Amino acid sequence: MKSRGNRLSPEPAVITGIGLVTPVGTDRESSWQAICEGRSGLRLVKLGDGMQVVGGPSSIPREDRPEWVLHITERVALEALQDARLDLNSFDHDRAGSVVGGSNIPSEHTLSTILANGPDAAVSWETCLPFNPASYIGRQFQLHGPSLSPAAACATGLISVLRAADTIQDGLCDVMFAGCADASLHRLTVSGFRSMRVLAEAENPAEAVRPFDRQRRGFAIGEGAAMFVLERMSHAVARRAPIYAVIAGGISGGDAYHLTSLDPDPGNLAWQINKVLQQSGVTPDEVDYINAHGTGTVQNDLAEAHAIHKAFGPAASKIRISAIKSIIGHLLTAAGGVELAITALAVRDGFIPPTMNLTDPDPECDLNCTPLHGTPYPILTALKLSIAFGGHFGAAVLRHPSCYGLENRLAA
Repeated sequence: MKSRGNRLSPEPAVITGIGLVTPVGTDRESSWQAICEGRSGLRLVKLGDGMQVVGGPSSIPREDRPEWVLHITERVALEALQDARLDLNSFDHDRAGSVVGGSNIPSEHTLSTILANGPDAAVSWETCLPFNPASYIGRQFQLHGPSLSPAAACATGLISVLRAADTIQDGLCDVMFAGCADASLHRLTVSGFRSMRVLAEAENPAEAVRPFDRQRRGFAIGEGAAMFVLERMSHAVARRAPIYAVIAGGISGGDAYHLTSLDPDPGNLAWQINKVLQQSGVTPDEVDYINAHGTGTVQNDLAEAHAIHKAFGPAASKIRISAIKSIIGHLLTAAGGVELAITALAVRDGFIPPTMNLTDPDPECDLNCTPLHGTPYPILTALKLSIAFGGHFGAAVLRHPSCYGLENRLAA
């Protein structure tokens, strides 16, 4: 008898598999090790008529075409599947689905081919469809549950994971693949951000992005992807799966202020942070670590810092914080997913990654942002924040398996 659509008792989703491609590594563990050590993935490349600081995945062949998004999406999905030790024949495919976002702007190669050859040009325009990454993963693994493709600017990756977790907590699914991929290093994207004057510049690219520093001037566009295998808690426990963390709570909200600017009043963001903590059953003084959005722009860092102070009160000064865009750049639609993966790995290993280039902390931000060097630190509760264009906001609370009496079978 088919079980599609049947609801089970509400249970939280747990993370059992992670796949990563970042500017500092071609897989999960190489990326994590480089980030822990603060090894920069930023470099100077020629884009259009000038040089630009960017972050691009190392050692992965790339052609200037949208198919590359599918290539890295499949790559991280296979890594996450293997990491979760999940046999594709061991679960009900009617109760499994995919929530995957991705950058889907046609590449310069695609556009130039159309301009040169007209509407009958032989191009793979299908790869530019916004739903294609989720559909592709669904076809690859024969997932008959929900197939969704959120679009929430640079909160897309995080919100994709939260939406997948919702399907599990709502009792509709047992297994979900969730994540995001981005390949936006082309002139269209760069020219847009250049006109906004938010891109970092420096002779030494490793020193260009400076979150929460008094000398911060902007971010660097990066490329990469993250994929998670999420499972219903009892489903994972029954098969003795490795568990990185429990998704204790998640929220998506709106700033409702401006397309590209943040409300200078931190009240709304602080309220949403408090709401996700309350939803998770966590008090402000229980949060050990925050993986900040931390773009390195004057406006974003100040707004985020003020919201953290308002939400956490006196506890804000005690919380360890990282802004890893200083190492890998801003992965745009994939940023929230990649940074959530780093948050889960921080929970696994009890290690706070560094915020690089934080040599002159902005006194208006006044947070413990783990400057220059990462540090071992036990993490039972972590918060990931994403603050995006269009007023999109996402937050997730991850808790160590031991908080639920679960054994962590992961080897660091």
